[in-house]
Amino acid sequence: MKQKISLMALVVIFALSFTSCNKDSQDNSSTKSSVLNFKMQAVNKSVSLPVSATGLKSASTTTAVIVWDKATMLVSKVKFEAEMKSVLTGHDSLSITYSWRGPKTIDLLDMTSSIGSIDLPAGTYDKVSLKVNSEKEDASGLPLVYLSGIYTNAAGVALPIVLSVSDPVSFKTVEKGDTIVAGVAIDLSSTIEIYLDQLLLLVDISALDNATLTDGKLVISAASNSALYLKIMMNLKKDHGWKHEHHDKD
Repeated sequence: MKQKISLMALVVIFALSFTSCNKDSQDNSSTKSSVLNFKMQAVNKSVSLPVSATGLKSASTTTAVIVWDKATMLVSKVKFEAEMKSVLTGHDSLSITYSWRGPKTIDLLDMTSSIGSIDLPAGTYDKVSLKVNSEKEDASGLPLVYLSGIYTNAAGVALPIVLSVSDPVSFKTVEKGDTIVAGVAIDLSSTIEIYLDQLLLLVDISALDNATLTDGKLVISAASNSALYLKIMMNLKKDHGWKHEHHDKD
């Protein structure tokens, strides 16, 4: 059974908003609801280098590889927004916003890991957006995003590699063509996916091979191999994926 994190304050905020708009939402009223889980996941943990700009896939000549075995992110805020459709008119009749405040550290490689969950009243929702922020003031000096793994170069030499992000980051996805139907499924999830291959987009293998080592590790941070860090940060801030899943009661 998936763990559900209590967000009572968040539910109260939504309940007040929902009551104030009951004229528009009466036709959506129902005793049913669905649990909506907010997630973040890292995908493509094995990265063949170099990564080209076309489709974020490895270039035809693969000469090196990074395999990430640890990926964590400190989550400061989550904001979920959507429009609820009226069952009478078929048009959007109510805008909803959920705001959640952490901080909470997420294991991005754990497919069962959840940031938090809410009870979503029955209805059909579209124009769904999910935004996740990671803020420096919540980190207490620890990395906001942390990756570790093994870099194997063209000569077959393997080195530990670490990416330690200290700058604030945020991810936002918007899905206008997809819908969430609450009340007919027992479990829902809205997930932002971080593409680990995209982080190495257009990073030169020579830059990795010539990087400064710290105690035998290839450390990429604001203070170590800063040119690599800046390029990876640019990639990190680009758009990432979003997926929505549901599990029926039966």
